[in-house]
Amino acid sequence: MYSVLIVDDELSIREGLVTLLDWESLGYRVVDTAANAVEARHKAMLYSPDLMIVDIRMPGKDGLELIGELREDHEELHILILSGYADFSYAKRALSYNIDNYLLKPVDEEELQLYLTGLSTVLNARLTHRKNHEAVKVWSREMLVQSLLMESGLHPAPALMESALEAGLLWDAYQIVLIRLLLQDHADNGPSSSVKSRLTSSFEDNSRGIVFALDSYLGVLLQPSYQKELVSKRMARQIREAAAAEGLECIITAGDMVDSLAELQLSHQSALARMKDHFFYDEPGMIGPDSLKLKQGLPANPQDTESRLAPVMDRLYFAMDTGNLSVISDLIQEAGDLMAAAGLSEMAVKSYYVRAVTTMSGKLSVHYKELSAAQSLMEEQIQQIYRHTSLPQLQRYISGLLEEYAGGIIRDDMDVLMKRMVDLIHRHYDENLKLETLADVFTYSSAYLGKLFKNTMGCSFNTYLDTIRIEKAKELLDQGCKIHQAASSVGFSDVDYFREKFKKIAGISPSAYRRKEPENTFSESAYEKD
Repeated sequence: MYSVLIVDDELSIREGLVTLLDWESLGYRVVDTAANAVEARHKAMLYSPDLMIVDIRMPGKDGLELIGELREDHEELHILILSGYADFSYAKRALSYNIDNYLLKPVDEEELQLYLTGLSTVLNARLTHRKNHEAVKVWSREMLVQSLLMESGLHPAPALMESALEAGLLWDAYQIVLIRLLLQDHADNGPSSSVKSRLTSSFEDNSRGIVFALDSYLGVLLQPSYQKELVSKRMARQIREAAAAEGLECIITAGDMVDSLAELQLSHQSALARMKDHFFYDEPGMIGPDSLKLKQGLPANPQDTESRLAPVMDRLYFAMDTGNLSVISDLIQEAGDLMAAAGLSEMAVKSYYVRAVTTMSGKLSVHYKELSAAQSLMEEQIQQIYRHTSLPQLQRYISGLLEEYAGGIIRDDMDVLMKRMVDLIHRHYDENLKLETLADVFTYSSAYLGKLFKNTMGCSFNTYLDTIRIEKAKELLDQGCKIHQAASSVGFSDVDYFREKFKKIAGISPSAYRRKEPENTFSESAYEKD
């Protein structure tokens, strides 16, 4: 299967393209989608797709800017451009980036299918050429390990086993270690070659293992005498030092121990599985068989996950808004735990955090002008979310980012606003007082002001207003006022509704309250004040 990455800022377009064709019957698999150029760039690095379908018009960087950046790293990447406009100036620019084709929306199913069929021929020819190029008769130890790992059968071919015997690879036990170099700032593989040379000097020259390169990873097949040293973290330190010497960071995973060359692929597969899920390990060294993975459950319905995350993000937003910075870290972790338990991918988790932080900082900057200067820096810092290689590490980064951002809010105005609202309720409780009216007065949306009031006062605006009205009604009833008079005096036009509210808040009906003895009235009133 050849991999496809779809990039479009419209969710309906992305989902439509995924379902438009029977991709697998054509020999393709849609590995993921992206909503903007930043997300697309990182997912292209993650998946190394064979084909990208890119919308030409997107907010921020447009499709052509994205393609220009991708071409610096992926000369052989096939790109298909989509646009809702018959804009030939864009098409002309696109041709300079060596794109495959230029299609207008809505996409014609037959036209896209015809293109994919032709592309398969090109990709198949390239794959055949690579296999023929690698089919050599004289095996180096590295090439031998590569061949053993790429062998498609259940057992290595006799020729491979004979070569392994000649190369001295018939050991008591085998273990694969994989290394992923983080090459975001490098357009070529120069640093990878240098790190590989350093690892070769460290491991092969000291008979500790065989260093190899396969796909996008470096790897080491460990000698039996060196497998025991995994627990000492010595190997992880040596690998990190080799990467650091080239200015790079890396992720290291170890596969399961196996007893024969026939099982070598099992060790490789378990190392790959840990590499795929490395984001969900809180392991600063090497992720191996004994490393503990963060709790993950069965994949959940995306809508269920969103509904569970929404209240957490609401609490986080209002914690930032009201200055309750101490809970930010716990809420960020709670959101991450929910996403991990739902089985979301690394990229899905990062993309969600990016959207959430962007939304929160944008909303706060509208309400607090003092944050405007920090907003541009915040946007740069948000981009760093994609660079973090573990969920716990990312959560610590985001928590610090939000705490610093929210710490820049001047909160005196908000305290004054709440005091003014409370004072207004106490002075005008008997009038037709509505949150929408106050929202207009204070130039906020009613939803925003209502949530802010509840977060500050501990109850909703209507509950607070009703409580004040009932307390005032009690005073009138204590003075001998009739029930319908008390109801009208505190702002209730419907006596039955007044009775219902009175009983709910006071725990007793207005009639029963009027019949109470003076001492009891005083006693209950005092209790309520406490």
